[in-house]
Amino acid sequence: MVAVVSYYVTKATQGDFRVPEFDVPANGAVVFGWNEFLSMIAVWCAFATVLGPVCGLTGYFSRAGSGPLRPLLRLPFQLLIPAVVIVETTMRLTYEINGPDGSVVGPVWTTARLLATALALLFIVIAVVTTWRSRLTVASSTAPPPN
Repeated sequence: MVAVVSYYVTKATQGDFRVPEFDVPANGAVVFGWNEFLSMIAVWCAFATVLGPVCGLTGYFSRAGSGPLRPLLRLPFQLLIPAVVIVETTMRLTYEINGPDGSVVGPVWTTARLLATALALLFIVIAVVTTWRSRLTVASSTAPPPN
C-alpha cells in the first residue's frame, strides 16, 4: 500500500488529477481532483491488500516442493508472471498503438512480449530437463545390481 500511495502522490505532484473548474469554465481554470485521486488510491490499495498475499503464495509455490516431479509442479506458478506480461502488453498495445506515443509504444510492448515468451519457454525447458534428469537418477539408483 505504501507503493500505491507513493505512486499516486508522485503522479499528483507531476500534474495529474487536474480537472476543469466548472464554476469558471470560460477561462479554462483547473483544480486538483481530490475525488479521482482518493478513489484511485482506495481501489489500488484494495487490490494490493488482496493480491499481495496471493502473489506471495505464488512466489513461495514457485520455489517450494520436493520429489522428482517438483520442477513440473512449480512450473504453473513460474509461468504466471510471463503470462501476465504477455496478456497485459497485448491489451495495452491494442489501445496505445494509435496514441501520440504509438511509434515508441509498439516496439517497447513487442519487446516485452518477446522477452516474456522467451522466459516462459526457458522455464518450460528447465522444468522438463530437470524432471527428466531426476527421474533418470531415481531410476538408476533403484535398479538392481547387474550379475
